Amino acid sequence: MNTQPATAIAEYSPIEAALAGIEKFRNLVVDVKTEQGMKDAKAAHREVAAVRIALEKTREQLKKDVLERGRLIDGEAKRIAVKVAEIEDPIKTQIQAEERRAEEARHAAIEAEQKRLAEEEAARKRAEEERLAAERRKLDEDRARFEAEQRAAREKVEAEERASRKRIEEAEAQAKAQRQAEEDRLRAERERVDAERRKLEEDARAEQFRKDEEARAVRLVEQIKRETEENARAAAERERQRLILEKTDARTSLELWRNRYGHMPEYADVVRAIDECLEPA
Repeated sequence: MNTQPATAIAEYSPIEAALAGIEKFRNLVVDVKTEQGMKDAKAAHREVAAVRIALEKTREQLKKDVLERGRLIDGEAKRIAVKVAEIEDPIKTQIQAEERRAEEARHAAIEAEQKRLAEEEAARKRAEEERLAAERRKLDEDRARFEAEQRAAREKVEAEERASRKRIEEAEAQAKAQRQAEEDRLRAERERVDAERRKLEEDARAEQFRKDEEARAVRLVEQIKRETEENARAAAERERQRLILEKTDARTSLELWRNRYGHMPEYADVVRAIDECLEPA
């Protein structure tokens, strides 16, 4: 029975067999710090290295033979290829010439089509640019007109606001003057009443003191009642004037808002509601 290790390269069989002899050194550990240990390590290395050297020499010899045969194979192939090329090249040249001609014609057609498309695209872009320029001019004109209208509207609203503020200020000043006049009248009336009371007190006598005091008290009550009524009437008039001013200011504010924003479609419902509020009662 053949026990020699199998290998794909027959020449490597002796090397494969020699592996069994160095297997004993697998996982070898020696104390190389000692003289004997170093000797043992070097001896083991020489034995293992001998197998590696033999393998390398055998490989180089085998490859040398293969390289020589490879050169012979390449040389013969080149010689035969030259004869084949003498027959093939004229045919291939004709094919390549026609293919180049067809390719050049295809490229020329593509270039012509690309040129046509480029010219059409340039014409389209010019037309589009002219259209956009015209639209931009129209937009600029519309914007300028709109801004002028807005400016005029703002100026009108601002003038109306100034006039409204002036009317309100004048009304407030008039109301303030009326209040001051009423206060002055009441103060003068109180001073007059006080003077009369002091005069009655001086003229009163002991006998008539009680009666005079009663009569004076009656008059004082009546006077206070009149003053109270007059004050109530004055307060009611001031409140009426304040409500009139508030309504006037509210109507003015609504009209200003409608004039400023009433042209916007999104505020149509608000404008209708404002118109309903501004309708005469």
